[in-house]
Amino acid sequence: MNKYINAAFAILLLLIFGFAAGRWFVPAPEKARTIATTGECLSKVEKDMTAISLRVTVLAPDAAASLRNAQGTYTELAAYLKGIKDDSIKIETTRFDSNERTEWNPSTQRSESKGFETNIVVSVSSKNRTTIENVIGDVASMTNVFPENLRMSTSPEKMKPALEACIQTAVENARDKANAIATADGDKVGQMISAEFSRTAGSNDFAPRPMMRMAAAGALAAAPELFATDSDISVVVNVTFKVR
Repeated sequence: MNKYINAAFAILLLLIFGFAAGRWFVPAPEKARTIATTGECLSKVEKDMTAISLRVTVLAPDAAASLRNAQGTYTELAAYLKGIKDDSIKIETTRFDSNERTEWNPSTQRSESKGFETNIVVSVSSKNRTTIENVIGDVASMTNVFPENLRMSTSPEKMKPALEACIQTAVENARDKANAIATADGDKVGQMISAEFSRTAGSNDFAPRPMMRMAAAGALAAAPELFATDSDISVVVNVTFKVR
């Protein structure tokens, strides 16, 4: 009886060992081979927006008078701007502050109050250059309104397709590089399994430029064309491809 028990136990041990050995020595699945590359795209897109900033600045002996007078001028300016017939015009208030204005007096060796100054800045942009020309000319007659920071930029609706096309170009550039690497080893590039991109935009505006009040009205009219470099688009993608 013991002989049969020992034999059965031995067989059981062999089965357990064989099963365990089989599990230990099963080869691990081969890890998919990949190639990681970067792709680049440098492109340009035309600037189609012209803009001007209109600054309302009022200096008065007290804060209440400064605010009241500035708001009165701003209301007049806002009413004029809202009446402009231009579907592409964009109007945005970008600054509103009121503070005491002081200046250093070297004779008394101390700061002296000059009153209270209120500043309100409105940015006006349009795809129609004539609109901006007219704005500059019209506000020249408004008291305490100062045109400044004439600039050009690319509208979002024009930038979006240009950026998407540049991303596609960058991915194609990354795939070309991956193909060159794979071909050198006799392989081929398969599907893309991951990707990320970063964008660096170049200067999209003219540098800020204050405009003298007397010259502002004819600043654009005197020039037959505004010269500006195109907006730069720089895209870099990091892409991983399968190797087959």
